[in-house]
Amino acid sequence: MSTDAAPQPATRRRPRRQRPRVTVPAAPLAVGLPVLGAVFDETANGGIGRGFAVCAVLGTLLAAWFCGPAGRWWVVTAPPVLVLGLTAVAELLWHGDKYRGKALATGAVRWSVHAFPVIACSIGAALLVIVVRTVVERGRERGGRRG
Repeated sequence: MSTDAAPQPATRRRPRRQRPRVTVPAAPLAVGLPVLGAVFDETANGGIGRGFAVCAVLGTLLAAWFCGPAGRWWVVTAPPVLVLGLTAVAELLWHGDKYRGKALATGAVRWSVHAFPVIACSIGAALLVIVVRTVVERGRERGGRRG
């Protein structure tokens, strides 16, 4: 009673081809777009406004999309520093003569109050992108194991 069945060849799975990830440095997006928005607003409107706000949120959103896992927390924590810093620099460069003495403190408080919604939206956009990317990446990993 010998069973001389030929051994079945081991089936090898071909690894799934992954789309190449576009690598774009996140810092130029996070800083460059708000700078462009500030320059546009200061030249067109004479003060920081919606252009800066849209560019700051868009820059943070794109930086969160293109950054790697290690850079995600840098993108989330960067908006307060970037938005406040760029607002102050833009206002002082274009309207520096207005901010002398006590007017500088008053201006800084106004900049902080006006920058808060931009900061909150930027952080929210970054967190939303990070959550979506994490869910999609984990879904791919689980789908790859089953298939």
